[in-house]
Amino acid sequence: MSQLAFTWPWNAPRQAIACPGMTYQQQRERNRQIEALLRVRRKIATLPDCLQREIYRRSDALEQRSGTPAANGWLRQVGQYLLPRIEQVMVQWRLESVSRALSMNIFRGHFDTDFLQFLASRLVNVTTRYNRLPDMNRADVDRLAEDIAHFIRAELANIDIEKESERDSLYRWYLHAAAICQQFNVTPPCWLHASKQAALLGPAVIRMFSEVWWKTKLRRVALEWREHLLIAFGYVSKKHHPFASSNCLREWREKKRRTRDFLKSRELEDEEGHRISLIDKYDASIANPAIRRCELMTRIRGFETLCQQLGYAGEFCTLTAPAKYHATLSSGHPNPAWNGASPRETQSWFNQTWARIRARLHRDNIRIFGIRVAEPHHDATPHWHLLIFLRPEQLDAFRCIMRDYALADDSGELCSDRAKQARFASVAMDSSKGSATGYIAKYIAKNIDGYALDGEREHESGRPLRETAAAVTAWAARWRIRQFQFIGGAPVTVYRELRRLRSGPAARSLSISFAAVHAAADVGDWARYVNEQGGPFVKRDDLQVRAFYLSMDNFNRYGEEIVTIRGVYDRLIGERFAVITRPRVWKIVPRRCEAGDSRHQSPWSSVNNCTPPGIDFLPEDLSQPLNRRQRQTLTRWLRVAGSRNTLRGS
Repeated sequence: MSQLAFTWPWNAPRQAIACPGMTYQQQRERNRQIEALLRVRRKIATLPDCLQREIYRRSDALEQRSGTPAANGWLRQVGQYLLPRIEQVMVQWRLESVSRALSMNIFRGHFDTDFLQFLASRLVNVTTRYNRLPDMNRADVDRLAEDIAHFIRAELANIDIEKESERDSLYRWYLHAAAICQQFNVTPPCWLHASKQAALLGPAVIRMFSEVWWKTKLRRVALEWREHLLIAFGYVSKKHHPFASSNCLREWREKKRRTRDFLKSRELEDEEGHRISLIDKYDASIANPAIRRCELMTRIRGFETLCQQLGYAGEFCTLTAPAKYHATLSSGHPNPAWNGASPRETQSWFNQTWARIRARLHRDNIRIFGIRVAEPHHDATPHWHLLIFLRPEQLDAFRCIMRDYALADDSGELCSDRAKQARFASVAMDSSKGSATGYIAKYIAKNIDGYALDGEREHESGRPLRETAAAVTAWAARWRIRQFQFIGGAPVTVYRELRRLRSGPAARSLSISFAAVHAAADVGDWARYVNEQGGPFVKRDDLQVRAFYLSMDNFNRYGEEIVTIRGVYDRLIGERFAVITRPRVWKIVPRRCEAGDSRHQSPWSSVNNCTPPGIDFLPEDLSQPLNRRQRQTLTRWLRVAGSRNTLRGS
């Protein structure tokens, strides 16, 4: 059949016009997406405001960059992948209306179930406020702490203890206050020893109805809760803010600023009225990062010297937590296997694992000494580095023990040598390639102040180590993680006190052994100091020189006797012949304002009492513009005149 030819173009067949509406499948898919988006928005509305702001901030930025469909698609992904993680964290911190004390056996013998339920029902209002801690400012947290302290004080006042002994009364008060503490997921003070030591009951009870004690607890909970939520959301990661959130870093810097301002406004005064600057003493102590770093390097260099003297070998180990403790993968994406653990819980896992390792080493008679460094991954999950010194013939046994305990948890996920290497890695120190001190120096510097690390970058986040050092320090402060811990050796407290003793004849007059320990500490020779104290494996009872503590005449706010370190003494001679290294007792007092120091002078009144200048400074021809000095003088004159008129009218 021949092709038909049409005379006019408009007479030619045209393509069928498509249906203007959506098909049934398209409409169904659109409704499904809208329902999913509404569910996500309803769930987001129940989250703390600090997290809602961050979610919608990213959503708005994505909408401006890529359009509304992309922003809605990202919100649906948040509901599918991130909201379950956030809810997992909220369950750990959020309080329920039921009594937490019901699940503890210690309370069942003293309180019946109805009483504990009644106690929890009276705390519903306070519990609701507690669940808003992540969004509270400092003033709101303090008000909540005051209300809880007042509630406990009122509850204890209503207990009838007339027919009970003093110890029974204190123990009953303690259990009652402890039940309220458990309702707020706060471990009561002296929880493990209160039933055995009656002397601890009184101060523990005072703490539990003290406003200061509750303020400290709740402030810490609010900060950790907020940071934990940001970790679950993926805000703390290599893609956004490694190690610590921007809020955590900003609050840490603000706290340091407030601390320095307070120290600058105070002085130390002794009994005779002599004063010294508090900020100068602070900067001269180990609170100064530079001094802290130097002392750490001195001690680890001394350990290396001991290693060479004893003919020991050095081993550098790295321990990493199982995958379930990591919130974010190394790629920066959320880890689906994360169990919701916080960095502090991960640190507890390391402490428990290391306790088992040390017990096994003790049973096998493997003696070690060295240093442990805890530092965070990009998602704030801690991991450990250990520099250990031990006998060369015990290296293989040590590695096997470390590997067995490090790989024991969740061993099913370790299907390859690479996975096992990521969990536990061990490298023998080779003196031909450099000293052990030089190897650990980088880990010490990048966890304190980034000293001598210009141009170096962090391997996970790729950011300069000089910049990430502040975030690492803020991370350790937020989660209360001890960054550096020495294993073995003599105590550093005695070393510091001996360095305060500048009188060599006084040290030599006590004993030859005491003089030898003092001479080593005075020149900063840590290796010699440890040897004179009894060696790297000395027991605390066998130390040659010990710290001397003396009880003060006053008590703290909780009724406990204040005991402070005052000097050192030789173990063989006794405390009666202790050498006092702190002869004067200092107290913190407000700083005196020196003449001409206007920074610390306050006006007598809120009104400037100086006589205002006359108007003779104005030019005769007011049609001409005023110069800069005349404008400043006129402005000052008007302010003074205006303040005087305001006072007269009032």
